[in-house]
Amino acid sequence: MADVEDRVLILAPRGRDATIAADLLGRNTIQSYVCADRAELLAEIRRGAGAIMLTEEALAGHDSSGLSEWVATQPTWSDIPFVVLANGAPAPRTTAASDRLANLGNVVLLQRPLHAEAMLGAIRSSLKARRRQYEVRDAAMTLERAVVDRTAELEAARESLTIALDAAGMGSWDIDFTTGTARRTARHDEIFGYPTRRPTWNIDDFLGFVEVSQRARIRADFDAALDSGMLDIECSITAADGSQKWIAAKGRVTYGPDDKPLRMTGVVSDVTDKKEADAQLAQAHKMDAIGQLTGGVAHDFNNLLTPIVGSLDLVRRRHKDDEKTHRMVAGALQAAERAATLTQRLLAFARKQALQPKAVDIGALIDGIVDLVRRSLGPTITVVLEVPRHLSSARVDPNQLELALLNLAINARDAMPGGGRLILTVAEIVVDDRNAVGLDAGRYIRLTAQDTGTGMDRATLARATEPFFSTKGVGKGTGLGLSMVHGLAAQSGGILHLRSEPGVGTAVELWLPATDEVASDAADSQGEPAPARHAAKIVLVDDEELVRSATAEMLRDLGYVVTEFGSASQALSAIRSGIDVDMLVSDYLMPGMTGGQLITEMRANGIRLPTLLVTGYAAAGDDVPTDVMRLGKPFRQVDLADRVNQLLRVPPAKGRRLRVVE
Repeated sequence: MADVEDRVLILAPRGRDATIAADLLGRNTIQSYVCADRAELLAEIRRGAGAIMLTEEALAGHDSSGLSEWVATQPTWSDIPFVVLANGAPAPRTTAASDRLANLGNVVLLQRPLHAEAMLGAIRSSLKARRRQYEVRDAAMTLERAVVDRTAELEAARESLTIALDAAGMGSWDIDFTTGTARRTARHDEIFGYPTRRPTWNIDDFLGFVEVSQRARIRADFDAALDSGMLDIECSITAADGSQKWIAAKGRVTYGPDDKPLRMTGVVSDVTDKKEADAQLAQAHKMDAIGQLTGGVAHDFNNLLTPIVGSLDLVRRRHKDDEKTHRMVAGALQAAERAATLTQRLLAFARKQALQPKAVDIGALIDGIVDLVRRSLGPTITVVLEVPRHLSSARVDPNQLELALLNLAINARDAMPGGGRLILTVAEIVVDDRNAVGLDAGRYIRLTAQDTGTGMDRATLARATEPFFSTKGVGKGTGLGLSMVHGLAAQSGGILHLRSEPGVGTAVELWLPATDEVASDAADSQGEPAPARHAAKIVLVDDEELVRSATAEMLRDLGYVVTEFGSASQALSAIRSGIDVDMLVSDYLMPGMTGGQLITEMRANGIRLPTLLVTGYAAAGDDVPTDVMRLGKPFRQVDLADRVNQLLRVPPAKGRRLRVVE
């Protein structure tokens, strides 16, 4: 079929024109077919052709009307091209001859004498145009088939609409404006709180369930739909069974011949879960924004605290014999360390802090935070501690545990608006495989926060640890407190267990694995910093001038030789050029190039130095090699001295030696 559609039909009844034309086309790989007369030409056209070449004299006579009729009735996509060889007569063409040419439509008229290239060019152009017509035809056929298939799909979809509505939990309705009544499915009435279908229903019935504050708007939407033809509403209702719901209704109006509304048909669905999910998502975005802001503030605050703590350390060392100065500096350092603890809590809230479990003395931790708990709860709530001494340590992240305790205290406060008691109890318990709380066998430290508040019913208790679930009302709670405590317990190898009774109170049990490790004493770092074993040369990089200067002064006070740089790129350039250096101390977060990228670039160039990374976050980014020692801001001189001393005692990994620039 394709070969037939691409051929050239030739009709030249006189002389050797047909033979010459067919031979020329054949030598140029163009298929042709010579017709003996107009009857055969018409028959072959119906079989298919890419172009028709004929002489003008072949059109003469009354029999040419059949060809004109075929041209006029060809498909809409088709406009078959004709290449006509003029008769070459010097006299003007008659009106009849001109009409015969015009009736052919798509005509290229070639004058004699004719050059072969001119004829070939005309034929090739005609065939190219014909191929484009075929493309249009094929596209139209494809589209037509697609329309047929789509129509069949729509028919199938229409047949299954009722089943789909039931599966989607949607009810359908049809309001007759003539009678004011409405036909509904059973699911429609179920959404409005009726276990069985009501005998009657109308628009006024619908509006009766809508919250009073929204009723006027919904009535106006119904009225507007009569003009627009479409109804699309969402509103809050109080269902017949007393439940509060959000529903969505969509409908379309059918009009009579006089454009008067006859009926409105549509669907209704319960979108309460969607509304709650949207609110939770908005709350999550808000909390994420607060977390980002909190993390940024804590990072900047750590940068501010670093030169304060460092300078106070230096003053303390240089005036150790002045008792008054020593006492004042000690008080300032204590306040600075409390501020540093606060920033750690902010970073924990912002999720900018890696979980760092270690042996923790729970009793000492509670002693350190109980004043903050009492201030948070206010004077109407009594905090009672039942913490025996000499318990084993628990393995947990202390900063996260402090945050968890604060969350539990805030929950207890909100459950006791009229005041009450919060009892914090700690016990060491050994459980076997068949314990009631689902723990692995072993020793655990159980921390219990028990209040005398309103308590929770079974339904609320079952959802209490779900993220974003809150009974405190909009804007009064995030719903994240217990879920964060639950996550901490799970990550630490323990469990969170809740007990509650309405009107009696709630007990939250946090079970944490016990350990034989001895809890580290925060006071251990209050000794004197170790002086430099030798005058090692340290490159110090920090974009904050105050932080850099204070850190450099602490290092010089210890006996080290310090070269300062305000950016990682400056330090990298100096190290590549061969600056004499024994160790690198770098900030992490800096413009242009981070401390992690600086370390990676150095190692890529074969330069491996003992490196200490300092950061305002407790956890640096993913671009920091795992073997790099880290020090969180703010830091004491003794902590800095200890890290530097450790690194300089370890021989550096093999790498390129740095030449000394004389």
